[in-house]
Amino acid sequence: MVVAFMPEKVLVTGACGFIGSHLLPMLIKQGYEVIALDNRYSLVKALTENYDEDISKIQADICDDLQMDDLAKRLHFDSIIHLAAMAAPRVAETKLEETFRVNVYGTYNVLKLGKAVNVKRIVFASSAHVYGISPKYIPTDEFHPLALLDGYTSSKIIGEQLCQLFYENHNVSYVTLRMFNGYGPRQSLDYFIPAMLEQAKNGQIILRGRDITKDFIYVDDIADAMVKALSSRYVGSLNVGTGIQTTLEYVASYIAKAFNANLTFAETQDRGPTHMQCDNSRIKATLGWSPKISIDEGLSKTIEWFKSIG
Repeated sequence: MVVAFMPEKVLVTGACGFIGSHLLPMLIKQGYEVIALDNRYSLVKALTENYDEDISKIQADICDDLQMDDLAKRLHFDSIIHLAAMAAPRVAETKLEETFRVNVYGTYNVLKLGKAVNVKRIVFASSAHVYGISPKYIPTDEFHPLALLDGYTSSKIIGEQLCQLFYENHNVSYVTLRMFNGYGPRQSLDYFIPAMLEQAKNGQIILRGRDITKDFIYVDDIADAMVKALSSRYVGSLNVGTGIQTTLEYVASYIAKAFNANLTFAETQDRGPTHMQCDNSRIKATLGWSPKISIDEGLSKTIEWFKSIG
């Protein structure tokens, strides 16, 4: 692992989202000053009220040129972690215009902001969906062909290419993190595990695609990869996943047992990914990162949180 610098102040876009809520306290613990940017101020306030001395809170829309130009004039920060996005693939497909506006034009504006402020580093949150719904081979490494599967996938690929272009044309250092199937507390019901938890709460889980496998990566491990990426000179794409396949049936069964819920299986016509498994050898070698939370431990933490909120 090559450590080149330790940025002091980090701008986090989409700070109120699922990953952001876990990333901010980790950054603070590591000694960073944090600027939390989101377009929902009430959530910024709620999320960061326990960190008033450590976090600056900004309400802004990354797609608003005037707001972004103003930030470039009045703020200074050393790096950016760009999380703001239409992030749930199935939701994104129903709002394609907004998806491209946020994921493409918004990313372009964030990169322009980084260039204007002369940042040392930009960490861009991408997705393993760029490999398609069924990768051509597993484990899947960063050399796998990219797939223009749908609007969401296309928007993420374009975001990655914008990062590369800003690096080649303006020397804005970046790393793209292609995250596999993240999960954990505070994730929305648009994702598989929270949806299973919601069903289990009502005593019945109906599972489709029981043999489908995914590479589930706990959110704290994702946040740890982002923190490590800040202080590396590596430029390009890195996979973030456990390297382990887990069936949907295993996850649903684990959740059903925790809630004493009934689990039944249904046929599905879903053409979603049949098998996903990350090749994480490159991120291990370049960042010294490796996942720490097993699927059982991560599910237990997530279930405990879900029960605590009623």
